[in-house]
Amino acid sequence: MVTMLSKYSADHPDVTISSETYDWGVFYQKLPTATAAGTPPDMGTMHSWGIPQFATQGIVQDCDALFFTPGLVPKDDYPKSLIDAITSEGVTYSVPFDNHGWINWVNTKVIKDAGLDPNALPKNGTEFIPWAQKIVVDENGKHPNEDGFDPDRVKVWATHSSWQKFTIDSTIFQYGSKVFDDQTKKALLTDPKSVAAVQYWYDLIFKYHVVPPAVPGVAGPADLFKSNSIAFMWDGTWNLNFFKDNPDAGAVMVPMYLNSLAPDGKQAARFDSHQFVIPTGVADPGLAAAKDLIKWLSDNGETWANSGQVPARLTVQKKESVQSIPSVKVAGEQFAAVGVPGEGGKSAAITEILAAYEPAYSAILTNTTPVNDALEEANTQIQAILDRG
Repeated sequence: MVTMLSKYSADHPDVTISSETYDWGVFYQKLPTATAAGTPPDMGTMHSWGIPQFATQGIVQDCDALFFTPGLVPKDDYPKSLIDAITSEGVTYSVPFDNHGWINWVNTKVIKDAGLDPNALPKNGTEFIPWAQKIVVDENGKHPNEDGFDPDRVKVWATHSSWQKFTIDSTIFQYGSKVFDDQTKKALLTDPKSVAAVQYWYDLIFKYHVVPPAVPGVAGPADLFKSNSIAFMWDGTWNLNFFKDNPDAGAVMVPMYLNSLAPDGKQAARFDSHQFVIPTGVADPGLAAAKDLIKWLSDNGETWANSGQVPARLTVQKKESVQSIPSVKVAGEQFAAVGVPGEGGKSAAITEILAAYEPAYSAILTNTTPVNDALEEANTQIQAILDRG
């Protein structure tokens, strides 16, 4: 982003840009407060899942009127599912910048060292367990299905739960469910398919011992990959920069679709999107300046692909400079084919819904709350939020 803003400034010497970066939690509190106070930034960047909430609250302006209807940015150059995710009451409130989310960073060395073929990976959740047991080994060379295996001294893991919002949501989608349905206004974490998906991850950790518990002190997925201690790293598209910084890890990595953990092999992956928004109250000359910069950033999205994120514009995705980045190419194809935006539903109270279900996932994967109890509690909270309208 620094590179892009520097280029824009060089091309527009009469324009001065002030850019500030915040932790997401701070940003999502600060933007409504600043807007209400009449001191919003001229533009901002936020996630697609938050657009319906901020639109309903009157925090962001109508981008159909500002960008799409005048033809500044072509609306038909984005995936329909993404436009649907950022449209509320028939109005689109943001301009997509990228698609980002979960892909599978595959460690071919770890797989080969286990005597397995990285070109013949498990096709479903049933196949994954015996395959993972061949990958996982403790410090004494024992596998989880062998006598004497020590789950507290594991040397190589099969995969990692990583950011559970993306990992568990993706698995729930693979099982044919979602966190909630915005059409029926029904919370779905206690749906049998959702429960089975979460139970599967619990079992990977505490029954089969092929995934580390999600507790402090356990190395993260990137550190495990760097030390060749993990086979599959389910993690974000932004990890391209990790592999650039760690060429030894990059040399044994192949980006792939998420492997299916569903019994029937259904594929799905959660993705989100960074969106450009113009807050309510912004008027010329700040409005004109924001519109010009947003259009320029959208038109030059191929530079952003170097961050690992997939440019949101379909025509930009097809450019050779973008297709030549393997992980971006794979991620773009996966999101287009089997991607599910956000939680699978839209809500004007999405931050409350996140606050309800993320702690439940954490409680389950740290084994502090039983699967059914944690999901039941989260589901009850989400249903109350949906019932409020």
